[in-house]
Amino acid sequence: MDTRLPEFPKLEISRYIPELDILNNPIFNVKEKNFLAEFYEYMEEYLEEELKNLEELNYKAEEPIQERKSEIVVNFMKKLAEKGYYSTVIDFDDHDVGNVTRNALIALSLCGGFWSPKSDRYVSGNWSIEMGRLAGGTLYCNPVNYKANDYQREKYLIPVIKNGLMAASGMTEFNAGSDIVRIELKLDEKGDKVIANGKKLFITNGMLAENLILYGRLNNGRLGGIIVDTEHQQLKNFESSRVRTYGMYDAFVSRLVFDDVELPRDNLLDGDGLDIMFHQLTEERLVISAEAIGDSIKKLFYSHAFALQREQFKHKLYQYQIIRFPIANNIRGINLYLSALMNYAREIDNRSEIADSKIMANQVMGLKIQTCELAFQSSIDLFRTMGGRAFTEQYCNQFGLLDAYCMVHGGGSHYILGDAESRRFFKTK
Repeated sequence: MDTRLPEFPKLEISRYIPELDILNNPIFNVKEKNFLAEFYEYMEEYLEEELKNLEELNYKAEEPIQERKSEIVVNFMKKLAEKGYYSTVIDFDDHDVGNVTRNALIALSLCGGFWSPKSDRYVSGNWSIEMGRLAGGTLYCNPVNYKANDYQREKYLIPVIKNGLMAASGMTEFNAGSDIVRIELKLDEKGDKVIANGKKLFITNGMLAENLILYGRLNNGRLGGIIVDTEHQQLKNFESSRVRTYGMYDAFVSRLVFDDVELPRDNLLDGDGLDIMFHQLTEERLVISAEAIGDSIKKLFYSHAFALQREQFKHKLYQYQIIRFPIANNIRGINLYLSALMNYAREIDNRSEIADSKIMANQVMGLKIQTCELAFQSSIDLFRTMGGRAFTEQYCNQFGLLDAYCMVHGGGSHYILGDAESRRFFKTK
């Protein structure tokens, strides 16, 4: 059964919007614009069909769709890998744009979509599927690339990068959340084996992953990271299941259970797990910032289109200030955060050592919080603009309306930087 109402027309982007035209935005230099143009062309020719198929499946009630979705998502990552869009940790010399900048631009495009001059239409993005790319291409590949030895690199990294195998990062837990200092999962070293015991939660790609990097406590109490080959999700004493979220319907957010899972000691990454995790967090926060900006752009495309087309009380919606002003304000926010995003990304590409800087991590965390708030606000403004239609899956699915609600506190952004005053209120003796 299709949950859409035939009386509601399909909302199409009917007009080019200069303020949202990334390719003509002076924030980007020529090389970055060329990279974006090439990715847009690839996205329109090879990826758009999968994006539309995922949206269509969300309208099917009383029909099992998880297996069909998983096939689409797995195939999508393989297509990205064919052109080096899945992970950006290798092949630096093949591109005129730095790897961190490329990663951010891909995220921006996959979430925000773009106006196609080729076909004179808007190609919509999908935040859920970009989160799958982030989980495998960044959160897995970056730390493995940082500490893997030759054996680990050839067996567990190159196949993911080159073939687009699904991968994931096992960090967050039920009690600790994303507070990595409080991780409880045990990695018990016994001879040539490491025995894993514990649970992980909110792991994107978890139930699809061929490989994942698992963080836990070693025998000496310090944090460690180990590569897990899930053996096509058939690893003994390992379980994965889907976590249903409000939004992010196309991301396979998962719960993982490790009950005396035996792992080869050869898969243990060298070095402290805290260092391994922090090595990729700055880039992750930049990519999520790009995702949130892209999502805001997508919401504004739809807000703008509906405000132009819909009439209430003999006036078009855009003639009402309560509709028009928030849209204009969000456009200003997008350009402000785009400028910060690109400056941070370029700086890290030019000076790789600052990626591990606490100051840079702090700044990028602030950007992530602000951009996710912008995506959240853009969703609220779109909801208000759409009125009663926003209550229906018909439009909610098309826009990914609830995606920002999942991300506004995601990944440890519980207002860590901005709540110094509120903490004083909760202090106890």
